[in-house]
Amino acid sequence: MSAPNFSLAGKTILITGAARGLGAAMAETCAAQGAQICLQDLNAEGVHATADAFRAKGYNVTTTAFDLTDFAACEAWIKDSAAQNGGIWGLINNAGITNHGHVTDQTVDDYRSIYDLHVFAPFVLAREAGKIMQLNPGPQRGRIVSVSSIAATHPRPGIGNYASSKAAIAGLTRSLAADFGANGICANAIAPGYVLTEMNRKILSDDAFVRRIENRTPAARWADPAEIAAPVAFLMSEASSYINGQLLAVDGGMNAFLQSNEA
Repeated sequence: MSAPNFSLAGKTILITGAARGLGAAMAETCAAQGAQICLQDLNAEGVHATADAFRAKGYNVTTTAFDLTDFAACEAWIKDSAAQNGGIWGLINNAGITNHGHVTDQTVDDYRSIYDLHVFAPFVLAREAGKIMQLNPGPQRGRIVSVSSIAATHPRPGIGNYASSKAAIAGLTRSLAADFGANGICANAIAPGYVLTEMNRKILSDDAFVRRIENRTPAARWADPAEIAAPVAFLMSEASSYINGQLLAVDGGMNAFLQSNEA
């Protein structure tokens, strides 16, 4: 039996929402393991600046800026990336937004905008990437990792559209695992807890909320983006060949804490 291969050398990996935060951390971690990284973000200036910083470190990077809710553009990005890089090994569905509000104040459009980005775009990207991954030499042909959230199983008040969309991405992941598993493609999702990112700036300014999260997290702190990126890089590697259809909590023990207090 050969030793597990944790390297990503020579593997082309696409990451959405990669201008900053978790996406940038995931991209850098994969690049540090040798991957060719293709960065996407709606923020053109931001994603190009991030790519320039990565190139300065010697990483192999390409970038594109477009709206993921333009599903034709999603298809084009997958095909163009495959053509430019000689195929695709990995896809990381990371891009996300928030639009919080009490359920009685939310509209169908408030939900639809979240679902378009969190569920339908990952579906289109995974569908198209999977078609290309199936052409890779086997038995291992590719990896799909999507970002869910602890909110998928433990929502707090006022985040119904976000929480339900993250639950949907977990369900989509299990379906992708079932459909692609026999083709040597593994699909998994991660469920981060609370992370020190730009996206969380507003709630990080609420000291009482920050302390509440720390008190419910056995690690007693919020995560650094690199701590979320590391397991994603593992799931991108050939070493994760028998992990498929899983929702991996990366939350400092918060999920276990909440479950034990619900019992």
